Amino acid sequence: MPKKGGKPDETSSKRAKVEETCPSPMNYDSPDSVFESLIFPIKQGEFFKEYWEQKPLLIQRNNPSVTAYYQSLFQLADLKELSGHNLYYGQDINICRCVNGKKKILNKDGKVNYMQLKKNFDQRKGTIQFHQPQRFKVRLIWYLI
Repeated sequence: MPKKGGKPDETSSKRAKVEETCPSPMNYDSPDSVFESLIFPIKQGEFFKEYWEQKPLLIQRNNPSVTAYYQSLFQLADLKELSGHNLYYGQDINICRCVNGKKKILNKDGKVNYMQLKKNFDQRKGTIQFHQPQRFKVRLIWYLI
């Protein structure tokens, strides 16, 4: 859908294309299957034997065909919808960035304003930290079971 300036909304069309070409590899059938989806290609047994409380595990997903690996969990569009449900900076969301090796908090006071949040994310290259998103998106509760 065109924006006020008449340009098409590129992020929506890109997201739709990614979703069409890259179905989510997440399996929500059970807590075990969700966990296995998260650590894929590592097997659950190998994870607990080799990594759990022993050493860090880095699973890189930088292959262009899986760039949207976790997209089905939580998207910026979800955050836009939830911004109208009394989210507060510091309590529910932090936005920050690294400046000269130090964490700089970009939070405002009070309720989260989605447009300000998106501006900090897009223009200032901030990182959005969403505290306990499972309170707002039921599908994320599988991780806690």
